[in-house]
Amino acid sequence: MGSKRNERLKELFLAEISQALRDIHGINANGILTLTGSELTKDSKVLHVFYSVLGTLDDRRRKALILSANAREIRSVLFKRLRLKNVPEIVFKFDETPEKAAHLEDLFKQISSEDGKKDANPGS
Repeated sequence: MGSKRNERLKELFLAEISQALRDIHGINANGILTLTGSELTKDSKVLHVFYSVLGTLDDRRRKALILSANAREIRSVLFKRLRLKNVPEIVFKFDETPEKAAHLEDLFKQISSEDGKKDANPGS
C-alpha cells in the first residue's frame, strides 16, 4: 500500500521539480537539461532526481552546479506548492543511460557498416 503512495509522490515531485526548474535563471543556457526519473527512499526522506544533459562536458558540469546550488530552493518551492507535511531532501544525480545508449548505437552502426563491407568484398 505504501509503495503506491511513493510512486504517486515520485511522479508528483518530478512534475513539480520540472516546473520549478523553469524559473531558475541560467538553467536553460548551454545544453539541454532533461529529468529522466526519480527514486524516493522507503522512508520518503530523500528523493533522488536523475537528469541528463545534451551538450558538452562543460555544460554538464554547469548544470550539476546549478542543480546542487538550487536544491534547497526547489525543496522550499515544493513545500509551498504541495502543502505536504514532509517534503524529501532533493539530491540530483547525473543519469548516464542516454550517453551509454548513444555509444552502443554507434557501436552497432560501426559493426553493421563493417559487415556491409565484408558482404561487398566476400574474398577479403
